[in-house]
Formats: sequence, structure tokens, C-alpha cells
Amino acid sequence: MKKSLTISIAILVIVCGAGFYFSSRVSAQQTSPLIDLSTATTSLQVTADASSSDGGDVPPISTDTPQTIEVAQGTRAYTNSAFHFSLLYPDELAAEEYQEQGRALTVTFQNSDNSEAFEVYVTRYSGTQITPAEFEADEPSGVMQQPTDVTIGGVRATMFYGNNPIMGDTREVWFINGGYLYEVATYKSLDTWLAGIMQSWKFFS
Repeated sequence: MKKSLTISIAILVIVCGAGFYFSSRVSAQQTSPLIDLSTATTSLQVTADASSSDGGDVPPISTDTPQTIEVAQGTRAYTNSAFHFSLLYPDELAAEEYQEQGRALTVTFQNSDNSEAFEVYVTRYSGTQITPAEFEADEPSGVMQQPTDVTIGGVRATMFYGNNPIMGDTREVWFINGGYLYEVATYKSLDTWLAGIMQSWKFFS
């Protein structure tokens, strides 16, 4: 439900750090940006009803509680073999999976009152850059501020400040790997808390 940005069917949330401690991981190489803004306006302000790239907003097909394991006191491991990634998260968060249109997936992680939460959205993606059209389709507000290159699980990513009607100001990180687009977001105020979570992100075959 990244396309509708809903978390727990009402409050959505997803990851990444402002302090994220990512500054120490920013790539020193001046390569082309992961998100191609060459044909878009600087702020990428678009209307909130921008159409979805896969046909529009749809409710989740099904909801599942994934099987996770405790790996250390206070920490659990989430692994998704279909989308080839894993991460560690605080065990007070509940993980839920939502199947999306186009064989995409949303995974939400949240505590009982949603004060600590983040969301991961994954979909198939054949490009090597995130185009303005794709960004506008997946980011309802169309807001991207202060985009910065960082590294997640050894893969180049773009971190930025966003906004949506449900969460308000957000911190997000988007990246491409192995034919998939990964979008992680959370409340802007949780960026430091989520720094360690994103540092635990791993890809596998």
C-alpha cells in the first residue's frame, strides 16, 4: 500500500535517516543521480492525484504477519526471499506484509501506538534510474527536498525529505537493485532512530 501510502490500513510509515548517520556513507563519486531530475522542476511539486504507474490506488490483496526470528535481545530479523533483502528491527514493532497490484509488496513495521514505525515498498523495476514520472506516480505529494546520494546494503540510493497527507513530513530513501525498486519511508522526526535499522539492511540472491 505504498501506492496509497497506508500503514495498518490507516497510518503509513517508512524509513530513513536525516542524521541517518548516512552522511558518512555518502558516495564520493560524482555519478549521475539515481533519481533523474533532468526533465523535472527542482521541487517536483505535482498534484496529489497523480496517476499510479500500475493503474491507480488499490487496496491490499491480502495481509500476512511474516515469520521473524529473534537474533539478539530486543531485536528481530525480517527476511524476504522473494524480494531478496533482510533487515533487523526492534522487537516491539509488529511486522505486516501487504500484497500489492503488479506483484509488489509493502511491509510495515510499527509499535502499538504508531509512534515508532516505518514502511518498505518493493516493486519490479527495469530502469537504472528513477525517472520523474515514476517518482510522481509513487510519491502522491510530488515533494522531494534535499536529495542526497547514500549507500544502502552496498547499493547507491537517494535520500530525501518528502511529504504526504497522512504522515506529514517524511524522510525517505529509494534505491534500485536486481530489477526491483525499493522505497523506504518514515516520519521525519524518526530519522535518527531508523539509522541503525537501515544500516542492517542486506541484499542476498
